[in-house]
Amino acid sequence: MAWKWFKNDWSIAGFLLFFAQLAWAIYLISFVVFSIIFLIGITGMLVGTFAFEPIPFLDLPARFEIQDFAELVGSSQSVYFFESPILELNISSIGTELQYNWSYSLANIMILGLDGIILYGLTLLKRILRSLRCEEPWSKQNSKNLRIIGYLMVLAVPYKYSIGWLSYLIIEQVKLPESISLLWPPVAWELGLAGLAVLLVAYIFEEGTRLYEEQKLTV
Repeated sequence: MAWKWFKNDWSIAGFLLFFAQLAWAIYLISFVVFSIIFLIGITGMLVGTFAFEPIPFLDLPARFEIQDFAELVGSSQSVYFFESPILELNISSIGTELQYNWSYSLANIMILGLDGIILYGLTLLKRILRSLRCEEPWSKQNSKNLRIIGYLMVLAVPYKYSIGWLSYLIIEQVKLPESISLLWPPVAWELGLAGLAVLLVAYIFEEGTRLYEEQKLTV
């Protein structure tokens, strides 16, 4: 009875598949657009014919520790709005001169690569949801796809930290007020734990598929 919910597009799997396809389309468009912008900027920089400022589309993750909120905002009463002296922000524009160094270009490439990894993961997720909608959950391919998604999520932890490290090197060149200190990027432990959970689900799917195939052979 439970699998009757997956018979049409108004089922749970149908809704999830719709949002997965929507997210996939958004990431695909952003990946293509940002890749074109990046290639135009790199080409112009190499040939020396870049006659206009590059479009600052890259969001650099950064963590700052505020030493004195009163000095920063100019009012001692504003201090009570902040529970923690550490802020995590995305810096979208840091100056044209810093956008031509190797670390900024490498950060661009790595972020584009991260978008490509997310696209691949969403593609695998769409395949899993399609099989659920067709009432065919127990298959070796679903287990394999889940395992790949789990590995991608675990490997994304050091990958994202590398992007944060490059961001740290870039923003470190910017002169900050004395009341603001730039901190090392955080480690996305939650993403790694989620990846381990997906690997556990993949193992359960694999065992369920094995029992399902054995039952079919018995019948």
